[in-house]
Amino acid sequence: MSRSFERNIIYVASGWQIVTGFITMFFYATYIKKQGVEASLGNLQFAERKGMESLFDSLFTYTVTYGLFFILIGSLNILFAKKILKNETIQYKLPLYWIGLAVICYFLSDFISVALLMTGAVIVLAKNKPIKAANRE
Repeated sequence: MSRSFERNIIYVASGWQIVTGFITMFFYATYIKKQGVEASLGNLQFAERKGMESLFDSLFTYTVTYGLFFILIGSLNILFAKKILKNETIQYKLPLYWIGLAVICYFLSDFISVALLMTGAVIVLAKNKPIKAANRE
């Protein structure tokens, strides 16, 4: 039984995660950095200026790390779908990984990834039974 439909769903989810990671890193993080520079140019004392710079630098670092997380997860999903999700194989661990990742994405409010990952995982698990039956014959 072919697993190309599931692979394509996971490729779309991975593409979405990589795109959102790049948008977060390059657009949102740059916006935060720009806001920090503008905030430190005001009528502030030296200590207040340093505090504002530190705050916005921390926010910038967090945002870049968040974007890198999504790029890493998207890249791993492409690799897993290409190398592990083969036709005529029974999969249990990979769909459970995608369900766990969907739960994490739910708490990160990335609902598009949740929908795509859950759809791919459920379809993979649903196709296990016919593959197991075909292998017994």
